[in-house]
Amino acid sequence: MSDGVIVIVNGRERAAAPGETVESLLENLGLGAQFALVERNGQPVDRARYGETRLEDGDRLVVARPVAGG
Repeated sequence: MSDGVIVIVNGRERAAAPGETVESLLENLGLGAQFALVERNGQPVDRARYGETRLEDGDRLVVARPVAGG
């Protein structure tokens, strides 16, 4: 049995370390937390809470980067 957890990020399975946060996931994905919007299990995650929001087995995340322009 694995010590990690499995989360779904933008439709793809991804292994996460126990205790991994949204913020550390974004860092591992090469995204800056200040430039990413995250939805977890259908609910938006407050950017100020990325560092304290721990991932749990089976979480479904949608990660988006806003694009400016017209």
